[in-house]
Amino acid sequence: MLIRQAELEIPADDPFRNDALNRKELEPPLTQFVVQASGPFVLALDGAWGSGKTTFLRMWQSKLTGAGHACLYLNAWKTDFAQEPLIAVVGELSSAIEEFAPTGNRGDILRQSMKKARKIAESIAKRSIPLGVKLLTVGILDTEDLTKKIMSDFASDIVEDRIKDYENGKSEIEEFRQSLTSLANQVGQMKPDISAKVVVIIDELDRCRPTYAVQLLERIKHLFDVPGVVFILGLDRSQLNHSIQALYGSNFDAMRYLKRFIDLDYRLPQPKAGDYCSYLFKRFGIEELISKRKTLNNQDSPQNLSPILSFLMSATRMSLREQEQTLARLRIVLQTIPTNDLLFDITLSILLFIREWNHDIYTAILEGEFSVKKILTMIEQFPAIKEVSEEFDKYREQIEAVFLAGLTELGVTSDDHLENYRQLINSGTDGPDAQKARSIIHIFDRIKNHRASGFMITAQRLALTSNFVPYDDEGES
Repeated sequence: MLIRQAELEIPADDPFRNDALNRKELEPPLTQFVVQASGPFVLALDGAWGSGKTTFLRMWQSKLTGAGHACLYLNAWKTDFAQEPLIAVVGELSSAIEEFAPTGNRGDILRQSMKKARKIAESIAKRSIPLGVKLLTVGILDTEDLTKKIMSDFASDIVEDRIKDYENGKSEIEEFRQSLTSLANQVGQMKPDISAKVVVIIDELDRCRPTYAVQLLERIKHLFDVPGVVFILGLDRSQLNHSIQALYGSNFDAMRYLKRFIDLDYRLPQPKAGDYCSYLFKRFGIEELISKRKTLNNQDSPQNLSPILSFLMSATRMSLREQEQTLARLRIVLQTIPTNDLLFDITLSILLFIREWNHDIYTAILEGEFSVKKILTMIEQFPAIKEVSEEFDKYREQIEAVFLAGLTELGVTSDDHLENYRQLINSGTDGPDAQKARSIIHIFDRIKNHRASGFMITAQRLALTSNFVPYDDEGES
């Protein structure tokens, strides 16, 4: 039973083959920008959680690797259990160099350079261990006098240890930077036609522990800031700002602080309306499920689920993650009702969307606290309604008729929409308003002839799914 998406396949020969958000066109200029970087560079790919950053970054990594760059991908959130982020970065870099290095003497030399850099990095990471061991030892001594003696000598030992650590650490940092520079030069010389770079992609930085995220940024700045090495950071800038302020205080200027580490931001553009919803219908297997069910017209396949959901999601600018969660719940609904039961496709589309978008409004509608006019006004005020106005014009009559029937089923009689439409039809006029009234009344009567709008049945089906609580994914769509 598929409830969440399977991991997206990224074919090495065509990384953007399964690009459902039409972001393939973003890759060439971004790659050109990275290739043309003459010195060390840090680019932030900025997008909200659920905007598709991870998918794009994984595709881009495959494209860069296939083009001949030494490129690695690191999910920082999955490594923030470690105390030292340097080890995670160098470990992934070692794997990337192993994959990049050709067979033969030149490849062996490159591997040796990586091995040297890794050894130095391990020494840097262990630099603070001796002092920590001394501190831990004091607490387990049995003799009080011996403890006092060690503590009396401890202050001078701390100063001496710190001076030695500083001197040795400074030397090792410089040695690491030199070895990394040599490594990057060798990579470039092996692929001079494309100006090959060492590209380090670090994703999910904003989801890490604040201390880990800051440590990682500091390592990038102080250890990896060498020519030929480019960092690409996948993050939500606003969330990372909050993490930094959680560490340094709410009045801390996080934006200014990040400028010390990040050279340039690239804001990931929003996908085109409806693209992701259509993609999710295929990925979740919903098209196959609904093809086996009946609609109000007893058709073989409901035609309104995908387009109406797509319209509503686009009009409210639902994030990709929210769309995924909505379609996951739709999948559950389809799997928990008998195949021969009517689906009430339009009602299901609308109520499912409102439930996921704003549960308070959803509850108020079911309790009869919303009139049809109020519902339509709410839709007209969706933030991106002008961008999808054609779809709204197309589905408006269906949405209005379903709500008229639904509120009638709920016993809401104060709404005068229905009576006004009947009076307009009986008046004998034949203008656009009368045509609209006839269309809405026709849909309304068709629903009533089947003795149900499906409002309460659909609400009950959605209520059953409330007991299914999927855990959040570890990564981003």
